[in-house]
Amino acid sequence: MRLPSGPRFWCLAYLVLCAPVCIALALIVPPGEVADEGAHLARAAALIQGDMVGHRESVRYSDGSTHLAAGVRLDPVWDRIGRSRPKDFGGAISAVESEPDARGRIFVPLYTVGTYPPFLYLPGAAGLGIARVLDLAAEVGFYLGRLGNATATLAIALAALALAHRGRVALFAVLALPMTLSLAASFNQDAPIIALAALAAALLTPRPLTGAGARWRLSGAILSLALVVLAKPPYAGLAAMLLVPLPPRGEWMRHAARRLAAAFFAVLPAILWTAAATTYVATPVPRAAYEAGPLWSGPRPATFTATDPKAQAQVLLEKPARIATLPGHFLGTVKHLTILYKGAIGIFGWLDRPLPGVLYGLWAVALLVPLLLLRQGTLPPWPERLILPAAAVACLWLVVISQYLTWTNVGENRIDGPQGRYLLPLVPMLVLAFARTRREEAGRWPAMLPVAAAAVDVVALPLAALAMTIPA
Repeated sequence: MRLPSGPRFWCLAYLVLCAPVCIALALIVPPGEVADEGAHLARAAALIQGDMVGHRESVRYSDGSTHLAAGVRLDPVWDRIGRSRPKDFGGAISAVESEPDARGRIFVPLYTVGTYPPFLYLPGAAGLGIARVLDLAAEVGFYLGRLGNATATLAIALAALALAHRGRVALFAVLALPMTLSLAASFNQDAPIIALAALAAALLTPRPLTGAGARWRLSGAILSLALVVLAKPPYAGLAAMLLVPLPPRGEWMRHAARRLAAAFFAVLPAILWTAAATTYVATPVPRAAYEAGPLWSGPRPATFTATDPKAQAQVLLEKPARIATLPGHFLGTVKHLTILYKGAIGIFGWLDRPLPGVLYGLWAVALLVPLLLLRQGTLPPWPERLILPAAAVACLWLVVISQYLTWTNVGENRIDGPQGRYLLPLVPMLVLAFARTRREEAGRWPAMLPVAAAAVDVVALPLAALAMTIPA
């Protein structure tokens, strides 16, 4: 059965089905009820004040302790708007509100979020800035900022769908997932990260990558990946996308030097930024005093009052096999895989508002059936199908191990923190590795399943958001 296909159809489908959902979620979901939104809002609000990155200040906590924390100073109204739950929600120790400075601004601890570069906060900050110029209420500016982030994400996603030569069905699916749209309709920078990863993959889909447009495609992919890796250094392995498509065998050496240089320039800004942020901005995350976990072999008692990346690195290096076994154990359990799957499809709130169960099943069908049935056409060469998945696995390992180093309590034999949405930027690289060259496949009926799932979401996701506004 032949159905509509081509870039125009996929862009129109995405605009018609996903833009209304983003607008609805941006306006319906209560402020702060998207993962980490309060911290990302603080960064956008600080940006319109001219603060490009966070800084360190000494902060007093509810248990009487004092810690150095990375954060920003801003108008208290933004902290109030973005704080949807108590400071000690989930058992965390809470920071005592700081004394206002001469301009009435208080210090808000952000920890890791305080170290991120400012670039992906520009769309949200633009919305806040428009509200300030027009002298609108801060609450109106909040919603304009959400819409700014959604607009930027949608624009990048549409560019990816328009420029892809293959794999458009899979790119549409990852860009239309409920989690992607929920993040887009907030201040969270993860949505632009997902869209930029998709754009980079789309720019590199032509086979061969030659002709008049090859240079700007490669430049665009380098820029997109540089922004992704700047924002989240564990995604450095995505730069492997710049190695493909591989040339004929006789041209490998010349091609390899040029493409390795491209990959290097894509990750170089992140290397420099991370080094500077680690030296001048980053701080551990304060915790209630705890005894080190079972993997700690140092003197006992060993009481820690914060995360400690250096101590965690010591735990790993003491028995290097842990570098593989700890992530392997996390990823090898049905419970964690189920949580990651649901988190990738979509969980609202502070990852405590799951969607209706039927949506997880619907998206499983929409993702798996096209993968199994759209098998006509030529696969990329086997070296590409080896290099890119290996790079994706390396990225996944870096994401998981970074959570052990920076988020998990010292010496624990488990890893806390990995979430399903962290997997989504890796999907476009797998699309690039396995998408077949026959674009006509996009006109077959299995390709319409992600569109059907997105159509259901037009109604289901706003209703799920409305349910969040009803007190339990």
